[in-house]
Amino acid sequence: MGNPAMDRRKKSERRRKKYEQRLGPGVYLPKEERERFNAEVARAKEAEKAEKAKREAERKAKKAEKKTAPPAGTPPKN
Repeated sequence: MGNPAMDRRKKSERRRKKYEQRLGPGVYLPKEERERFNAEVARAKEAEKAEKAKREAERKAKKAEKKTAPPAGTPPKN
């Protein structure tokens, strides 16, 4: 026989985890905290997208530069 309070806590914790897994993180938070959390997550996603776009642009520029540059072993033309 276990502690009934502990069993109740474990059940509610399992329920909360399932709920969060289905609906996303932060759903069990109070409304104000949840809105703040969601805004922070959205900001992080936007920053990640911007960083990814920046890396892609740098990669494309480097690739284009490599195509236009003469091979390393060729002597310069006079």
